[in-house]
Amino acid sequence: MTNLTYLLQETEQITNIFVNSKKSLYLVGGIVRDLLLGKDVTSNIDIDLTTDALPEEIKDIVAPLAENLWLPGEKFGTIGIHLNGRTYEITTHRAESYNLDSRKPQVTYSTNINEDLSRRDFTVNAMAISLPDGTLIDPFQGEHDLAQGLLRTPLTPQESFSDDPLRMLRAARFIASYKLTPDPELINTMADLVDRFSIVSAERILGEIDKLLQAKDPEEGLQLLHDTGLLRLFLPEVTPERFQYIVDIPADPTLRIAALLAKTPRHDYDKRLRALRFSKERIVIIRQIIEGASHILDSPVGDSDYRRWYFQSGENREESYQIALTLSENVPKIWEKMEETRLRLGEELNDFVLPVSGDEIMELLQIKEGQMVGVALKYLQEQRFYKGPFTDSDAREMLLEWWEKNK
Repeated sequence: MTNLTYLLQETEQITNIFVNSKKSLYLVGGIVRDLLLGKDVTSNIDIDLTTDALPEEIKDIVAPLAENLWLPGEKFGTIGIHLNGRTYEITTHRAESYNLDSRKPQVTYSTNINEDLSRRDFTVNAMAISLPDGTLIDPFQGEHDLAQGLLRTPLTPQESFSDDPLRMLRAARFIASYKLTPDPELINTMADLVDRFSIVSAERILGEIDKLLQAKDPEEGLQLLHDTGLLRLFLPEVTPERFQYIVDIPADPTLRIAALLAKTPRHDYDKRLRALRFSKERIVIIRQIIEGASHILDSPVGDSDYRRWYFQSGENREESYQIALTLSENVPKIWEKMEETRLRLGEELNDFVLPVSGDEIMELLQIKEGQMVGVALKYLQEQRFYKGPFTDSDAREMLLEWWEKNK
C-alpha cells in the first residue's frame, strides 16, 4: 500500500460526509510535502484539511461522525475533530492578510483552493491533495521546488513576509531541515524587512527557534538569520563561530541554546532568554549547563572543587561536558582527571543534604528567621564541599564555632 492510498483510506469517512454535503475537501500542510518526499506518513496523528464549507457548516457536517469537537480555532475558521485516534483540523479556505501593525490576521474566507494556497508560507507547503480522487493541486510548482531543492514563496517574498514576518524565521528552519536553497529575492527581502519582525510575539519566535534547533544540522539556517540581520534582534551576542559547534551536539534545543550562548556573559544571556519567554525552569537548566561547562575549564579535579562542581551542575553534568568540549581542546584531559576524582569520592556524591535544617539552625543559634539563616546554611554547604560528609553533631559544632566568630 502506498502512502497516498493509506491517506485516502484514512480520510475516507470524513471525505464521504463532505462529498455528500456537496463540499470540497483537500489534504494540506506538511503531510503533502512529506508524501512527495517519500517519507512515511502513516504515523502522523494530526491531519490538516481545508474546505470551501464555512465553519458553521463544517460543524454541522462532522457532528454525526466526530467523537468530539475542538473549537478554540473556530474564530480563525478551523474546526478540530477527534476520530479513530486521530485529530483532524478542518479549515475553511482562507484569504487573510495582516495589518502592518498587527500580530493577528484579518480572517477572510474563500471558496477557491488556489487562493487559499497562495496565502501559505512557501511553495513546498502550498500544495494540496484533492479528496477523494487523490489529485495533486500545485499552482505554484511546489513539487518542482522540492525536487530542485529551492525555497520560494507563492506570492512575492515582500507580500508573504509582510503578511506574517515569522515566516522569515521559518525560512531558516526549512533551509536547515530540508536542505533547501533560498531564492535570492527571498534573502534580500528578509534583510529589507528586519524591522517588520517587531510585531512578532516572543512566544512565536521561541517556538520557531526550538524547531530550528531540532534540525539535524541547523548551521545553514542560523547563518541565514545572521546574514540577513534577524539573529541580532533576539540573540545579538551569538556569532557565526558558535554555529559549527552545535552540529555534533544532540538535537535538543535547550542544549543547543546553551552551546550558542556558552561564551556570553550570564547577565546578557539571562536577559535574552527572559525576553524570549523561556520558562524559569529552562533558564535554570541552561544556566547550570553553561556555568558547569565554564567550571570544567577551571579543572576541578581536587576533592573540594569537584564536590562543588558536581553539586552545582545538578543533573546536567554530561551536558556541561558536551558544551565544554566546544570551548577548549583541553577538556578531554581535564574530564579524565575529573572522572578519577568522581570514582574516588564514590557514594558520598549521592547525598548533599545537610544534616541540620534552617529551623534547627534558628533554635541552635537563637536567631529569628531571616537572611542570617541562609548565610549559615551557605557556610555549612561550603564546609560540605571542603570536608566531605559530616554528622549532625559535627554540623552543630561547626555552626557554634562559626557563630561565635560572626555574630
